[in-house]
Amino acid sequence: MNRTFRTLLAGALLLVPAFGYTRLVDATGTPLRRIDTKGIQYYINTGIVPGAISSAISVPVKVMSDFSDPVTAIRDAFAAWSNLPGVDLKFLPLKPTDSFRDFNDGKHVIAFARNADDLTALGFKPGGSIGALGLAVTASYPSAGQAADGTLVEKGDIADADIILNASGVANGVLFSTDGSTGIDFQAVMTHEIGHALGQNHSVALGATMFPFSAILTQSGYVPVYGQRLVSSDDRQFAASVYPAANASLGTLAGKVTLGGNPAKNVPVTFIDTTTGVLVNTLTGADGSYSQKIAPGDYLVYSEPYSLVQPGNLYLSASDVTTGFLPTFVGGNATPATTKVTAGASATADLAVTAGTSALTIPSIAIGGAARNSDITTLLGIAGPMTLASGQALDIGLLGGGVDATTTVRIYGAGMTVRTGTTRADTTVNFGANPLIRTTVDIAGRESTALATMVLIKGPSVIVLTGYFVVVPPKPIFTSKSVVNAASYLGLNGDGVVSPGGLYSIYTPAGSPTTLGPAAFVANGPYDGYGKLANNLGNVSVTFDGIPAPMFLAFNGQLNVQVPFEVGGRKTQVQINYNGSLSDRIEVPVVASQPAFFTFTPAAADSLAFGGPEYNLNTVTNATARGQVVVMFGTGLGKLSYNVPTGAGAGAAPAGFTGGNNCTIGGTKTVPAAYAGWVLGFVGFAQWNIGIPADSPTGKVTITCTDPNGNSTQTGTLYIK
Repeated sequence: MNRTFRTLLAGALLLVPAFGYTRLVDATGTPLRRIDTKGIQYYINTGIVPGAISSAISVPVKVMSDFSDPVTAIRDAFAAWSNLPGVDLKFLPLKPTDSFRDFNDGKHVIAFARNADDLTALGFKPGGSIGALGLAVTASYPSAGQAADGTLVEKGDIADADIILNASGVANGVLFSTDGSTGIDFQAVMTHEIGHALGQNHSVALGATMFPFSAILTQSGYVPVYGQRLVSSDDRQFAASVYPAANASLGTLAGKVTLGGNPAKNVPVTFIDTTTGVLVNTLTGADGSYSQKIAPGDYLVYSEPYSLVQPGNLYLSASDVTTGFLPTFVGGNATPATTKVTAGASATADLAVTAGTSALTIPSIAIGGAARNSDITTLLGIAGPMTLASGQALDIGLLGGGVDATTTVRIYGAGMTVRTGTTRADTTVNFGANPLIRTTVDIAGRESTALATMVLIKGPSVIVLTGYFVVVPPKPIFTSKSVVNAASYLGLNGDGVVSPGGLYSIYTPAGSPTTLGPAAFVANGPYDGYGKLANNLGNVSVTFDGIPAPMFLAFNGQLNVQVPFEVGGRKTQVQINYNGSLSDRIEVPVVASQPAFFTFTPAAADSLAFGGPEYNLNTVTNATARGQVVVMFGTGLGKLSYNVPTGAGAGAAPAGFTGGNNCTIGGTKTVPAAYAGWVLGFVGFAQWNIGIPADSPTGKVTITCTDPNGNSTQTGTLYIK
């Protein structure tokens, strides 16, 4: 049957209906939704590669940085949407294709813009507007019926949802990256565009995944909105409502917003759970009403006029939007009331907004030390969200916009609390005619990410910055010395060190807070649909020069990872991301190999070795006889002569491969290892096959093996008879 089309714009670089979570609708106002949620198949154009070059503007231009990993970024973006509690969404493994966007093929394709028509759709104008970073173009069914493949469909069901990426190139300021080397984060853009492909509109919450802008232009260039890699509370509620799992437990919050007794049309309404900090947006309809399915809780409810996000960002005409009112909370701005929502029930929160125009405007902002003065010398305009690590106290500095020491500063959500009586002018710094206003805020520690809203009140004037603060877990702390071989627990000359493909542990330094990950152990599961280990566990990821590392364990005091084989040279930059909280980038030395044996009795250093015809565990009571073979396990072999993909179980070594290791037994007897290579089917695990010579020392003996790089294992222990 025929399809209708709607073009969706998202991720613009420059700031230039009554459905929950601000859903996308077709031309008749019917919400869009997917029907293939049990297995959404996307195709990735083969041109999306590191260092990708495009000729969409007629001349070849670079559109992706050289050391990025765009395929992994897309996989992780899909994983962010499919791993949500209470949500029934499954994305199938990506498939390669040479196709580009096609509204009628029913094939969901991700590709760079191919030509001028694609760039025009993105809003690109040569010598003028850069346009959007990405574009989700959907085709939906105009009526209920039967699709060509026999599927029964409803009006608004999505039939095709291609994602086009801006290919105007580095000469126009558009260069995607996944390693932080440019101001446009590819994974954040993809996570945002997938939200559109699922049927979600933009959000007025600055810290939401669906905030319209995926990179912000500043005086120093573009700044990525890394928080869009995560699916925020607003966006999680959208997914849970539109694609609920069987065990989803939601209530409904509905009401009507009026101005002077008339409907407030197409205006934002926001709910903030005072306990969990969950923040959710929606819009009223033409009659001023709204209805939203949300998680149970006690919610503050308010409506606000458009500000940083404009009606056009939500595909609305300004003439269809009510204006001329102040941000207004249910119960009043002075003492807002909460509305209780319970599972399976409906709650009502009507709101009569206050007419007027705020004398306050959006100020500049900066962060300083708690209860201090003189340490804020530079402030930034507010064009996007600000990320704050939890578990700390700090000062918020505000300048201009009419804000002074009489202004009341309130923050709702994410465990942020304004200290009573701390709003004051910092007279030790001079910013001209406007005083720097500071207020002290405490942020409770948390493991998840949440949004917080800042409200400024001065007399009758009010401005609201919805979801401006993205509050993340405390900053992960580690040092080079705390990155060590997972088998030997050794670094290099007292410092940390890594080798390509090896298994390594990252620890919290002694005396530092344990902030590397969640309080409970999260261990790796089975291989994913791509045959690889996940590079995100418990919302923790680790990158080496921007390359994601496969993960074995995430815990607040320890992370276990495989160092990507792509790491090379003499050093690498390691960074931890825990639910959006970024560590410093720590420089760690790289060596070609760092072989080491695993042990099963740490105190005695007994090696993890198996010997004899039955390959039983080698122990003092089960020694391996002379003339037999012992198999020892460890890690750190580095890059070998055959290829092993990062994160995937190793394949079989080529015929005749030995690895070229020589092993010394008992300090006197040296024999070549019959095999020193990666363990078939495992990630990062190495094995040494060693024939015990007939004249070998017996009893408890030491063993070391040296590889062709001249690097030796730490001393292991075997029992020989």
